[in-house]
Parts: sequence; structure tokens; C-alpha cells
Amino acid sequence: MEAMEFPKRHVLVSVDDSAASVKALEWAVDNISRAGDEFHLFHVIPPGQYVVLSTDLGMEEVVEDDAGTRKRVEDHARNMIMDKFVPKLKAKDLQYQVELVRFATDNESIGAVICKRAEQLQASCIVMAKHNKGAIKEFFVGSVCNYCTHHAKQPVLVMHCD
Repeated sequence: MEAMEFPKRHVLVSVDDSAASVKALEWAVDNISRAGDEFHLFHVIPPGQYVVLSTDLGMEEVVEDDAGTRKRVEDHARNMIMDKFVPKLKAKDLQYQVELVRFATDNESIGAVICKRAEQLQASCIVMAKHNKGAIKEFFVGSVCNYCTHHAKQPVLVMHCD
């Protein structure tokens, strides 16, 4: 009997340095992956600038990171992904792409860039971990998961990890 062939699917996994992200990827690999799928490990890095504030909290200047600092931040992110996430995909012989994006790192901005990338890929789903921030903090700060579940055109799989 011949093995059934499926069309290639793209699965976008939003990853960070948390154990919850690792658990979300593990669940997706064990429960929704199939031969031929390609996982996109998507990580957002803050833009290479910071604001210097004066003592009266007035904005003094915007300082750009130098090339060396940017490279160190990117290398750290890439190494974190290669150490924590890639072995889980390799163990199941799954294709993957590591995608590092420099973008604003507030919850709404991260959510918007995740939704945009999922749309570009025509991803079969977005996989993300929900971090337990507490109801009050989430009410005021919001969450990336909340943004994605309300704005993504693709299905969003949210793993509730503690």
C-alpha cells in the first residue's frame, strides 16, 4: 500500500526564550505535523535603537546600536533557536526555516508582524504559547496571543503553558 502524499503546509511558530514556547513547538510537532510540512520558527528582535531620556523625562536623542551590538543580538537569538527548537524538528525529520525579524516589540506590533508573515506564507496555522501574566497585567498591557486570535486570517493554535 502506498503512503498518502499531502501538499506541503507551512506552520508558523512564534518562538521566544521561554519554556512555554518549547512546549508549544513540541505539541505541534507531535500532534499536527506531517511529512512534507515546513516549520517557520519566527522570532522578533527589538529594533537597534534606544531613546536617551533626560532627568525631566524629556527625549534627548535616539541612539542607534552599532553593527557589533546588532550582530551579537542576532547571534544570541539564532543560537537560542538552534539550541532549543531545531533539534526537536530534526528529530522528526521536519523541514524548517529560522526567521529573525527586527520590529517593535510591544504586544500589538509583534502580533501584527506575526499575522502578516502568516498571511504571506499562507500558513496552515500559527502556533504560539500563552504566557501567564495575570488578568490585570494582560488587561492593561495586552498580549500577542490575544492580538493574533483577533486579527489573524489563519487558524491560531494557542498553548496555555505555565
